[in-house]
Amino acid sequence: MAQKNGAQKNGVQNQGEQNHREPQPDRHEQARELAERALEQYAKGDKKKGDELAEQAAKIDRSAVEEVVQELDEDAGSNPDAVSRNG
Repeated sequence: MAQKNGAQKNGVQNQGEQNHREPQPDRHEQARELAERALEQYAKGDKKKGDELAEQAAKIDRSAVEEVVQELDEDAGSNPDAVSRNG
């Protein structure tokens, strides 16, 4: 019985430690996905939905949104047609 209580205690501690360390990458990835979905909505012409998704992403992790925008800029630089098609 003592082992079971100890195992439960360790499980809770490990879970708590895990929750303390891991949410940042998960939140970062979630924000990236929202930012990418926002870009898709903009491309479809739905500015309102794009703005909503972009705002949600920025609230979760602004640096993730900045990464997506930077990658978009880099992609446009390597493919000049990307700007003329979307802009």
